Amino acid sequence: MTLRAGLLRHRITIRRATQVQNAKGGYTSSWATVATPKARLEGMGGRESMIASTLQGISAWRITIRWRAGVLQSDQVVLPDGTELNVVSADDPDGMRERL
Repeated sequence: MTLRAGLLRHRITIRRATQVQNAKGGYTSSWATVATPKARLEGMGGRESMIASTLQGISAWRITIRWRAGVLQSDQVVLPDGTELNVVSADDPDGMRERL
C-alpha cells in the first residue's frame, strides 16, 4: 500500500533518552530530538486502569510515518499539542520500506 503525502498532516517529534554529563561529574537523563517527520495520527480509543493504586487514563494511537531506519521501541513521540507517547512498536508492516 502506497503512503500518500496528503495523509501526513501532522509534524511530530521523535525523541531518544540520552545521558548528559553534568557539572558535578555525574549524569542526568535528557531527551534528544532524533527526527521531526510528518505523520498520520489515528486515535485507537482509550480506557482506564489502576496503576500504583491510582485510576489512570490510557489512550492508544497509531502513528504512521515514511520509513526511516533507527526508530527504537525506547523512543518517545511528541504530538503537535505536546502530548508525549512511548513507542510500543516501530515495525515495517509490509516489509517494503515505505512506512512505519
